[in-house]
Amino acid sequence: MRSTFHNLEIGKRGVIAQQTAISTTGQNITNANTEGYSRQVARLTASLPIEYPGMNRSMNPNQLGTGVEVESIRRIRDFLTDIEYRNQNSSMKTWEAKQETLGNIEGIINEPSENSIAKTVSEFWTSWQELSKNPSSTDLSSRTVVQQKAIALTETFNHIASQLNTLSTSLTARVDSQISEANNYIDQIAELTQSIKRIEAFGDNANDLRDKRDLLVDQLSGLGNVQVSEANDIYSLTFGGVQVVNDMQSADFTIANAGGLTQGSILGNIQARDVHVAEYTNQLNIMANTLATGKIEVTLPKGSILPPGVTIPNAVMDATNPRMLAQDTKYEVNGLNGLHKLGYTLSDPATAGQDFFVTSDGSATITAANIRVNSAIVNDASNIAASMRTEIKTNADGTTSEKVLQGNGDLALLIAGLAEGKFSFNPTGVANGAITNTATFGGYLQSVVAQLGTDAAHANNMVENGTLLVNHADNLRKAVSSVSLDEEMADLIKFQQAYSASARVITTVDEMLDKLINGTGVVGR
Repeated sequence: MRSTFHNLEIGKRGVIAQQTAISTTGQNITNANTEGYSRQVARLTASLPIEYPGMNRSMNPNQLGTGVEVESIRRIRDFLTDIEYRNQNSSMKTWEAKQETLGNIEGIINEPSENSIAKTVSEFWTSWQELSKNPSSTDLSSRTVVQQKAIALTETFNHIASQLNTLSTSLTARVDSQISEANNYIDQIAELTQSIKRIEAFGDNANDLRDKRDLLVDQLSGLGNVQVSEANDIYSLTFGGVQVVNDMQSADFTIANAGGLTQGSILGNIQARDVHVAEYTNQLNIMANTLATGKIEVTLPKGSILPPGVTIPNAVMDATNPRMLAQDTKYEVNGLNGLHKLGYTLSDPATAGQDFFVTSDGSATITAANIRVNSAIVNDASNIAASMRTEIKTNADGTTSEKVLQGNGDLALLIAGLAEGKFSFNPTGVANGAITNTATFGGYLQSVVAQLGTDAAHANNMVENGTLLVNHADNLRKAVSSVSLDEEMADLIKFQQAYSASARVITTVDEMLDKLINGTGVVGR
């Protein structure tokens, strides 16, 4: 049986429920621009009516409602659009990291420019061409130019190798920093998960804390692949294939776990370092080593005098001089070093040239980082070999000695011709990463530059496409979760009207009770 104040209670419940709905709408409006905020709604439901089904009931007809209640305040969120956004975000961040690194490599190699390898190599070949025209000892200017251009070339190699090594070190430091950043996100997510469980254990919805946790997961997805599951009130977060949050437990992510990363900026930086930086460092090393020692076929001119101890298989030698070539002879030399040893410096008696390029650290293999000009040449330009002819002269004491024919510039001309010669960039046949086995030095350099341009353009395209996909996924979930001010204002008016109507019910009931209590006569008065 209903109470006398039944209608008053209905009005009161209506006022409370609409007030809660208005407060929820106000919360949405004030957080319209809050990052990660999800729109909330107050779910209204009819409260249990009088004569709710039970073992006993009265004979009153039908059930009579008792008003409205706020069942819950829930946030509007689509879990599937979150998954899509995080996957696309991880993929895009992978390519963003590669794009940045490839852009840095392009800036380091700096082709074409006045300070590029191509420019310094071209000037180096040209200096040998000029030396072939002026090889005598009376004017060392041409030799000095060769000396300085060679130093400039090796310094260019050294500088680029140093810059690439610095970039690699920087990427390593960045990976370490990003792993620390990921662990910071993981710790915050774990703390929020504990707070959420405590709050929701009492039947409340921790909407704002869940928004903060989801925002942290979004940010974590930029660093690596994430997977979230929540079943039977157990929250689980996997990062890079490692379960880092399991309900109330959490674990740190370490560099040892990086093998489980399939995308994200951490993986992008690791791949940028281990693939792209390593690739172009290797290409630079191949070029430096090939220039100095790479096999290349040259044609030694007739009349050339071979240094003592040098023999050429099947070569036709002059009958009067077993070291003199009787005809033009093709011969495969080991780069500029091998060819330089076939000529003579300005020393007296005639002295064969030494290795033109050597290593700065004493190692057997020349790389872009350790290549340098032989110190004997750096200290004295006369140690540059340019001639391939010698002559026998009689000394004042009647003895004879072999002297270099200073006016001959055959060797300098041959070295200048290496600019158009085809080097073997993979002489052993064992895969060393060379783009092509045989090419001119300039052609190989342009192939490396072209490959770098292609890699950078591909990364740019992938970032552009990834950005579109991320924005699309974000727009899809915002269509569900974001706050629409127009919609909220319409709801505000609706709830305001309902609040006023509920208040009017209370006023009406109050007037009825006043009439009943104060306007009804008293028996016996």
